[in-house]
Amino acid sequence: MPQLILIRHGESEWNRDNRFTGWADVGLTERGRIDMQAAGALLRKEGLLIDLAFTSLLSRCIVSQWALLEGMQRVWVPTVLDWRLNERHYGALTGLSKTEAINTFGAQAVQQWRRSFLVPPPLGNGDGGNHAIVDARYNALKAEEIPQGESLAQVVERVRPLWETTIAASLRAGKRVAITGHGNSLRALMKLISHIADDDITQVEVPNAVPMIYDLDNSLEVIRAFRLGIEPTPPSEIL
Repeated sequence: MPQLILIRHGESEWNRDNRFTGWADVGLTERGRIDMQAAGALLRKEGLLIDLAFTSLLSRCIVSQWALLEGMQRVWVPTVLDWRLNERHYGALTGLSKTEAINTFGAQAVQQWRRSFLVPPPLGNGDGGNHAIVDARYNALKAEEIPQGESLAQVVERVRPLWETTIAASLRAGKRVAITGHGNSLRALMKLISHIADDDITQVEVPNAVPMIYDLDNSLEVIRAFRLGIEPTPPSEIL
């Protein structure tokens, strides 16, 4: 049967500092790298091997996937990097801690941006955001394709074509697939895979470095979904 593994990148420097990260290209902590390698080793121990891997264009995800594949002893597995798996763009919140965001915009507004499915944060690149338009990794994109702030609904719509074409085709071809993603790009995939309601998906926690396994039927409907038995790190307070 088709099998899919979703896993959020290991702890990043801004996860540790409780900052809105989005498209800012921050690195992994050493703890994050170790946790991902351990997750890979556990997948290998459980016989959950893969043939193909997907990840975003952000360094914390790419390096996490390196560590995961190293732990699985499958560093040779082909890897697809795709910008549509990037984290939600947090706009003007990028680089701010939760406290700084509340002091700047107010607690009610920040909570709405964090937990709403439809409402995006204020547009911009924030205090710590890389200006994606001048970043070489996005040279193939048109300027209007590069967000400056996104709702979770918008993340779902950019992930949808990748899921419905490339990823789904790989699963139907018998490939065992792992996707190393971000909290919100993985929420988007979970919503599409499991048909989760808009309001419910905003409440789903996605801990760092904990594999979620999906056993699927030939129509890619979920037969079973479970998290691998690994103790998660404390979840990020920021969606």
